[in-house]
Amino acid sequence: MGRGDKRTKKGKIRRKSRGKARPKSISNDLSSIALILRDLKGLELSKYPTEQIKQRIVELGKVAIVIMPLHKGKSIMRLRPNTSEKETFTRKSEISFKPQEYNKTYQRASSPNSSMFYGCVVPEKVGQGEIDNARITAVLEASNLYRKDIDKGIEKLTFSRWIVTKDIPLVAIVHHKDFVQNTGHATELNDGYEEFIKQHPEHRDKSKLVTEYFANEFSKKEIYADYDYMISALFAERVVEKGLGGVYFPSVRAEAKGFNVAIAPDFVNDCMELVYAGECTLYKNGKQIFVDNDTEAIIQNGQTEFIFTEITNPCIRLGREEAMKRINLTLEDLS
Repeated sequence: MGRGDKRTKKGKIRRKSRGKARPKSISNDLSSIALILRDLKGLELSKYPTEQIKQRIVELGKVAIVIMPLHKGKSIMRLRPNTSEKETFTRKSEISFKPQEYNKTYQRASSPNSSMFYGCVVPEKVGQGEIDNARITAVLEASNLYRKDIDKGIEKLTFSRWIVTKDIPLVAIVHHKDFVQNTGHATELNDGYEEFIKQHPEHRDKSKLVTEYFANEFSKKEIYADYDYMISALFAERVVEKGLGGVYFPSVRAEAKGFNVAIAPDFVNDCMELVYAGECTLYKNGKQIFVDNDTEAIIQNGQTEFIFTEITNPCIRLGREEAMKRINLTLEDLS
């Protein structure tokens, strides 16, 4: 399939894809790939074997992958937790990707040498049980209060909404068996991939070994140190080196019912526009969570600084007292 091709329900190919995945085909020796993957699995990551991992990834050569393009007009939601209720961001750079000079650790799709913009998206076609609000996925991924073992509290969060202005090609990581079972979107992408490699049986086993291995790396739940992310992060770094925009992968914290993107800074600067930012408060009482809107800023094209204004519309802002009542949280709980 060529750039922009799209497969119809009947398996035919149509030009100019709108959000559908398109696999690429290539080849390598199966036994060699198996040995390389075994070497990767056997590395002592706590020793930060960066160069060994990079070399092994290069040695894998070319395999079939899924390209998931974010098309012009696609909305991306990003969240940055504030360190305190007094902290307010006023510049675009403060709510975008981490500047390289501050990028010191490995994350799921970024390395110390390659900062990435993390955001959340909603598929064009939302399946049953899937998250249809990117803010929910963003909270699950980035809220410190939600993620930490704290029973009650409040946390200030800053959301930002970005619009894709030019298509961004991402590699979709969708082959983990549990993820495919949990979401119709991942199933659709995986089924398209399976259909494609059936037509190229000489590449099937090789490609499945590699894609399933990296899907497992992107789906790690037990993370004890940043080195646990090394393999997925360096894979994403390699993707960017090959000229692609980044990676598209199911949210581990949302049990694959929401989707994340990690996008290279050059693509953020050239292909995305910040259009909205808003400050919110997350209220937590045990398993009950409520997020209320506090302030907002409408951002014009090219604007790099902004000022938040208070939201007064009661339809979209309850206020602290009412928000706390919603989850039976009291001032004594916060003292």
